[in-house]
Amino acid sequence: MRLVRAGLYLVQAIIAGVVITLIGMPATGEVTARLGGADVAIATVHAGWAAVVLLAFGGLVDAAVARIEPLATRARLVTWIGWSQLSGVAVFLIAQLNGITELTTLVALYALTAGAVMLLALDGALVAPRLDDPAPADAPTASRVIRGLRRPAALAAVIGIVPWGLIAFAQIGGGLVGDPVGLGTRIVTLVVLALSIAVWFRGWFRPADADAPGILPLLATTALAWGVILAVG
Repeated sequence: MRLVRAGLYLVQAIIAGVVITLIGMPATGEVTARLGGADVAIATVHAGWAAVVLLAFGGLVDAAVARIEPLATRARLVTWIGWSQLSGVAVFLIAQLNGITELTTLVALYALTAGAVMLLALDGALVAPRLDDPAPADAPTASRVIRGLRRPAALAAVIGIVPWGLIAFAQIGGGLVGDPVGLGTRIVTLVVLALSIAVWFRGWFRPADADAPGILPLLATTALAWGVILAVG
């Protein structure tokens, strides 16, 4: 299954690259920084090619994990590291599509998202052994299992929702000042958000699973890549 997903990632990366080249998709927008009291454009981001890179990276992660599948702990760690980078960059791109261009804000959104996902990896490392370890018959379950808000996954949810709140604020603000984002950007934002939430729920309920995110990262990256191409191209 891992190799199949890796193939789907890589095939899409190739097709998306060809489509972007044929339609001459423009760059998404600028990244700005406040220097000397003025906002200065310091870089230009091409969301289409960035999405192609994400697809290729996702394929490489799945291909790598397929080679270490018997080592569940290492497989789980590599899986979550891969998703942390995919989701962090995805939020960076979605934030820019929604009109957030300031570098320090974009980097903070990336860091918060990637860090929240790594808490899910920590959650698996802490919770899974307690689920597997035998306990005396008279030992309460709560003594063996980290529950509720004590779980790192609960903190992941609290931290991970912050970037999406800022993106929502940017969407609402754009409408208030008469510069609303396009319908395509709104749809991409909501779809990727929904899939990201689904990854969190799957990680919460399956902390011991080396493939806890399942096919959801592939679906989220696919939605982002083709959504960006349709919205911007």
